[in-house]
Amino acid sequence: MPEKKNQHFVAKAHLKFFASDAKKRQINIWLPEDDKVVFGASISDQCSKSYFYGKDLKIEDYLSSPEALFSATVAQLAEQQNARSEQLQDLLFYWLIQYTRVEKTLREQIKMTSEMTQKIMLGQEDNEQLRDWIGDPIGEPEFMQMISDDAHFFLETIRDLRCVLLINNSRTNFVMSDCPAVFSNELYLMRYMKYRNWGLGSAGVYLYMPLTPRLGFLAYDQDVYELQGRKGNVCQLKDRDAVILNQLIFLFSNKVIILPPDNDSSIAVEPLKNVASDKPANAFRVNIALADEMESTNGSQCFTVVSNNDYAASSRDRLIHVESLPVVLPRHFSKLRIRHKPRFIDTHSGAGLRRCAGNYQHL
Repeated sequence: MPEKKNQHFVAKAHLKFFASDAKKRQINIWLPEDDKVVFGASISDQCSKSYFYGKDLKIEDYLSSPEALFSATVAQLAEQQNARSEQLQDLLFYWLIQYTRVEKTLREQIKMTSEMTQKIMLGQEDNEQLRDWIGDPIGEPEFMQMISDDAHFFLETIRDLRCVLLINNSRTNFVMSDCPAVFSNELYLMRYMKYRNWGLGSAGVYLYMPLTPRLGFLAYDQDVYELQGRKGNVCQLKDRDAVILNQLIFLFSNKVIILPPDNDSSIAVEPLKNVASDKPANAFRVNIALADEMESTNGSQCFTVVSNNDYAASSRDRLIHVESLPVVLPRHFSKLRIRHKPRFIDTHSGAGLRRCAGNYQHL
């Protein structure tokens, strides 16, 4: 095999913390679509694609440094059972890299761009000027390069979050997946669903990533939440906490769940099956709308969602809107509780609720 042809979108260094053998070459996995558990699957064959980042190896080579830092940091944390602030900041950066690099993120971005292009071209199929402006479809490596470039920009968006090491001494070990860096927002999902679009700069966001079967990383908006049981940079978990976080990982996963090595597989898998009906089919919806002159007042312009045929046949002003379809969790992380008086900025606009600190951009 050519050098670096098999490129991992979840680092081998990360997978090895879930290894089921002494040589750290194998893991146990569950394939939800087939409801099949595979024992001793090769780490080299999991969460990887041939030239996923391209043949020029620029992204593949770039990722080697943060992967090495991640491996060393997690090994230290496992030994210390504590965390320094600088270690947690390293994990915050790695969370962002991991979130942007997975196959699921790439596929969703490509699908969204394709659907938006199709909507733009409705009724404009013969418009060569518009077609030239849109350009040719972007290939997977090029898309991956664009997404990776965004990671540096959006790091500033999440630096204000409080970072904590989760120590799991419960009966339930953490699982991981082919999409291990996830985020949610209890404030939006429980209280402000009128604001359907939210991102990493929104108030109430929290990030999670399992590090090992016994360690996890959490970052959260401290103006909205308080973390029950936190002592400094560490929080000890109970069994129900580990189960909820495992379900969160499952709901955001793509095709593979990585199981802890020393558990009966049913102990890890059965709680995940219990929330299978909550796993969404799509992460977004592309809406098309036309200007509604009857509803436009006081200088504002209103738009009404219409069918493809109505959109293509009309000469009125048009609008294309990407609507997020967030995972509605059956249970949120119970130790993370919304404060009695959460602090945020309500923009009363499509920007939604913004955090009181930080540089706010959507991702």
